[in-house]
Amino acid sequence: MKYTVFALSFFSLFVILQNTSCMYSNKYPKETQMLDSMQIFITKADSAVKTIDSAKIASYANNVMKDNQLLTISHVDSVSTEATTIFKNLNTVRWSLLTIAGKRGPLLIELEKSQKQLHHLSHDLKDNLVSADSVKYYVAYETKRASELMQVADMSIDDLNKQLPVYNALKPKADSLISLLENHKKF
Repeated sequence: MKYTVFALSFFSLFVILQNTSCMYSNKYPKETQMLDSMQIFITKADSAVKTIDSAKIASYANNVMKDNQLLTISHVDSVSTEATTIFKNLNTVRWSLLTIAGKRGPLLIELEKSQKQLHHLSHDLKDNLVSADSVKYYVAYETKRASELMQVADMSIDDLNKQLPVYNALKPKADSLISLLENHKKF
């Protein structure tokens, strides 16, 4: 009799636990899978942005500023149109590089926040902690935010990849013009 009561109570406990665990299974598997995929993309964007070397970019920009200051201090009366074009283009590159370097820190912070938000939302959806009427809103908001951050990261890296070759092409020309200026020759 004791054995039967024990077996029956054990079986009923098993049934109760089985029913409650099935009751709380993930109601949103597609959404959690999408959020997990977005986390992977955000991680890749984060690691790509981390490869941007702000110190190197700042040194490039400082080199251009030194050239500009030397031009200003020299009080050159007339400069050829080619030299003017070189220095204007070099200044444009400098501003672009500084913009990229300035975006890096805040972008990394926002990417990290988005990654955490995606992780927490995915966890909450798996555990059914989000009310059913709010799921679509939260998922749409977080995926939109994550995709916008990924676009900003991609644009920053693309812009950097476009500006560095321009800098590398213009800097030797500007250096030769600066050396002419230092030797008191017109250019």
